[in-house]
Amino acid sequence: MKIAHLSDLHICPKFKRNNIAKTKKVIKHALDSGADHFVITGDIADNAQHDDFLIFKKILQSFDLLRSDKTSIIIGNHDIFGGVQTAGDVVNFPSRCARVDYKEQVNKFVKYFEELFENTFSHSKENPFPYAKVIDNLVLIGLNSIDEYSKLKNPFASNGRIDKNQFNHVKKIFDLSAFKEKLKIVLVHHHFYKNNISSKSSESAIWNRIENFTMKLRKKKKLLNLFKENHVELVLHGHSHEIKEYYRKGIKFLNAGGTVENNLTNEAGYYLLDINQNGIDVKLKLVNSSLDNQEIKIKSEVFVPQYAG
Repeated sequence: MKIAHLSDLHICPKFKRNNIAKTKKVIKHALDSGADHFVITGDIADNAQHDDFLIFKKILQSFDLLRSDKTSIIIGNHDIFGGVQTAGDVVNFPSRCARVDYKEQVNKFVKYFEELFENTFSHSKENPFPYAKVIDNLVLIGLNSIDEYSKLKNPFASNGRIDKNQFNHVKKIFDLSAFKEKLKIVLVHHHFYKNNISSKSSESAIWNRIENFTMKLRKKKKLLNLFKENHVELVLHGHSHEIKEYYRKGIKFLNAGGTVENNLTNEAGYYLLDINQNGIDVKLKLVNSSLDNQEIKIKSEVFVPQYAG
């Protein structure tokens, strides 16, 4: 099967209308390339507004992708707290975040895309994260890495953390016998390396510089050890707006955070994973928006999972 990995679409009809067109073009290109399933790892919306989510929902519907067997999503920090668009917004953003009802925003996100959470396994009805979704011989494990707002530990609402409750639920998912022999792919918003790329998540250069230094995933070593112990083969994420492949603890990571804005080109990009009996063929595809469906193949790598049954 083929999985298309996208992230950080930052849908915003008022300030980032071009992102809507790029998202549509990427999805069409991936479908034309044979994608069977789409994974979007957070920051679907730019400002956590109703219109942002509704536009993306309609995009999925137009491609017949508003189905759990066709699309999997997780939440990003912009899907909860939104972002800033002007230099003047920077001053008011922390106070805005302090007024956000974190749990309510997570529940709203899930409600918008409730079709995509059907047929998933979760330990809590009140909170669908973490969840596990079986597709063929693999299991997708979706996490919520967005930390709650804190003046001291998360002053700009872009840091990440997997709290103790969610961590324990992830462990329980890994312990389920039904998933033991399946290929495990984790979906998480935050990256696992030191970020050197400006976020580009707003129109404000000031905010981009601030956010660039507050995008940490806390206690990621503990999470990495859990992944390693439970034979996770692949982690898909975004958050940092670059296209990047790397390894941690022998686990392969793919960052598709540059789907609409990236460090390689001004064009849109995504990863296409071909999972077959020989391993996983990873291809980075860039879509030239000025030429109809032109593809630039940057890199192709095949890696063989060590633990899949």
